[in-house]
Amino acid sequence: MTRILPFLLVAFLFSCQEPESPKNCAVANPVEDMPWLKESIKTSIDMNLTEYFYLVQGTYKGATVFTFLNCCPFCRFIPQILDCEGNVITNASITDVTNQKVILRPAESVCT
Repeated sequence: MTRILPFLLVAFLFSCQEPESPKNCAVANPVEDMPWLKESIKTSIDMNLTEYFYLVQGTYKGATVFTFLNCCPFCRFIPQILDCEGNVITNASITDVTNQKVILRPAESVCT
């Protein structure tokens, strides 16, 4: 019994840890492979917003994030930073996001 006790203790310790939120979305193509992101893009297209929007992927506190940005000259817009599950990260600013790269810019977009 004393030989098994250390193994049970280790198993117990690891089973009590809370799961971490994913830092890397672990998909090859987020635009196609993440259902919530694909639906958000479709909604933007359906609302005829393709002229002014684009999608950026970056890193915030070591985690992959996404932000829909726009270059609309007459719109008031505050970008929301979204995690891999589509949750809004509060108290984050687009200036806090590093390694930004555009992963989607519709052909009709006038944004550069």
